Order: sequence, then structure tokens, then C-alpha cells
Amino acid sequence: MKAFLSGVLGALLLIPVAARADRADHLERRGERLERQGQHMENHGQRREARGERLEKDGQAKEQRADQLRSEGHVKAANRVDRKAHHEERRGERMEHQGERMENRGERREKHGERLEQRGQALHQQGASSVAAPATPASQAAQQ
Repeated sequence: MKAFLSGVLGALLLIPVAARADRADHLERRGERLERQGQHMENHGQRREARGERLEKDGQAKEQRADQLRSEGHVKAANRVDRKAHHEERRGERMEHQGERMENRGERREKHGERLEQRGQALHQQGASSVAAPATPASQAAQQ
């Protein structure tokens, strides 16, 4: 009977360790996932920013074309091209700002993922150290 009760007591002492290990695995996986998402967001933001710059450049080229049309006497066509140029420039500026924000958000998410992953590894280390030294009445008395 005494052996049975000590076995049950030992199993009950290991439950928190197993729960910590499971939580550590979960934190590590979540951290890795956030890192990947952050890297993806950062790349997407860079592409969006570059596209915005290209749109702005295209808008400036259209403005020059509108000036050329105006000098040739095609006022209505120049106005139409000018409106398109203004629209493209504004869109490019918006995309550039969105890209910058997305890039920053990606960097923050990536850093958050790294911190979570480190926390998970630290929990793993704590769990491993408590599993390595089984709890005995003498060690419990030393901890208190």
C-alpha cells in the first residue's frame, strides 16, 4: 500500500512538469510562427514600398507628358493625363506608407516571436532540470 501511495504521489508531482513542458513547446512553436509571419510581412512591406515608388515615378513621367501635350496645344488631353498622374502619385505615396508600416509591424512581430521562443526554451530548461532531479522529501525540505 505504501509503495502504491508513493507512486501516486510521484505521478502527481510530475504533472506540473509535464504541463510546463507542453506549454514550453507551445510557446516555441508560436514564437517560430510569429517570426515567420514577421519576416513575410517585412518582405511584403518592402515590395509594396518599392511598388509605391514606381507608381510615383510613373506619375511624374505622366506629368511631364501632360506638360508636353499642353505645349502642343492639346489642353483636354493634357488635363486628362494630369489627373491620371496625380492619381498615380497619390496611390504611390499611400502604398509607400503602407509598405513602411507593414515592414515595421513585421519587424515588431519577428522580435516578439524571438522573445516567445526564448521564453519557451527557458521553460524547457526549467522543466528539464526539475525532471532530472526527482522530488524527494529531502530536496523539498531544502527548497523550503
